[in-house]
Amino acid sequence: MKLNPEYIVFDGNMFERLLGLLEDVRLPSNLPVIDMSIGEPKQPPAKILRDSVIRNNDNWQYYPKAAGNSRFVSTIHEYIARRWPEAAGIVCSDHIIPVPGTREPLHLLGNLVRGSKSNPLALITNPFYHAWRAGGVASGARIKFLNCTVENNFLPELDSLKSNDLENATVLYLCNPTNPQGSVMELGYLKKILRLARENDFLLIMDECYSDIWRGSPPIGALQAVASLEKESKNTVSLDLLSNLVVLNSLSKRSGAAGLRAGFMVGDKTVIKQYSKLVANGGSLVPTPLLEVAADLYSDDSHVEAIRSYYDNNFRLVEQHLGIGPPPGGFFLWLKVDDDLTFTRRLMAEQGVRVLPGSFMGVEAEGTNPGSGYVRLALVNDSSTTNEGLLRVAKVYKSQ
Repeated sequence: MKLNPEYIVFDGNMFERLLGLLEDVRLPSNLPVIDMSIGEPKQPPAKILRDSVIRNNDNWQYYPKAAGNSRFVSTIHEYIARRWPEAAGIVCSDHIIPVPGTREPLHLLGNLVRGSKSNPLALITNPFYHAWRAGGVASGARIKFLNCTVENNFLPELDSLKSNDLENATVLYLCNPTNPQGSVMELGYLKKILRLARENDFLLIMDECYSDIWRGSPPIGALQAVASLEKESKNTVSLDLLSNLVVLNSLSKRSGAAGLRAGFMVGDKTVIKQYSKLVANGGSLVPTPLLEVAADLYSDDSHVEAIRSYYDNNFRLVEQHLGIGPPPGGFFLWLKVDDDLTFTRRLMAEQGVRVLPGSFMGVEAEGTNPGSGYVRLALVNDSSTTNEGLLRVAKVYKSQ
């Protein structure tokens, strides 16, 4: 049976490739394996999450609604006002829709721009999260990968984008803070990319699932860039202030609730309306009881502070054992090594620690794979396990 040939790009994803790389590695007999390859929160569920699930364990008999409910939407308004105060007055109910985490909408949004230009181009950062590429495939466009290197703080170099590529672009995926490097975007950068999206009429998709996992000060968000541009604007025509933009947020990282599958999308009213139609016809909707749980979590910041403290402690262990300071955001360590494939195999063989080679998160573009020479460590385990894992990592890292 013939199937969609475009989907061949999904063969051999990064974790399948990792299994293949380590398949013949003989594990040390005296050490239990420590897995630092997957960014899945490991801390126990916060009390507010456990209590809310018990309290809202009803109304399962009703079909979920694409638009969610009034309490959820109101809660997101309040969350935005706390997290990005400058944006409090620019978001209305028509801008907001609940989503089942970020992965599915990141993919499905690509469908909304399909056929919108004659020679379409999907712009995707490299290294990348697999759902961004899936969205690029769904858009029907040729994918152009934008290399993110240390020289540009692991962000795409905007000035290097060719005018022809911008004119043909239908969608651009960005993540802030970045995955895997943990870099954050400055306000000027966000305003510049939003201007480019509007001038060239493409959809800017901002994946902000790590926006509440930070060190020092909260990262600037795309909604703050919208508010800043609006203050500078002299255009008196009534337009959608969030035009050409959608921002995705979820509780997977913020609340350590990856299994809840709940979050929100905020953005361009036209996109929100069309996305609502798409998921109402063939997408996943967030069940009403889980919307209530999500509203409880978005209403509370204290449990998020505890989660940040959990990761802060793990990054202090990184500094202690590897002498490396933490990134501004996220919970990954993007560790520079001599050879990521050799390091990964050696670390597993000698120390029983599983990490992800950076080259598996990227592809070759412009003659280079920007993930090569790095490994990604997810600092999601408890402090005792993280401490032991980093002790083992240090032995191999310091003997390269």
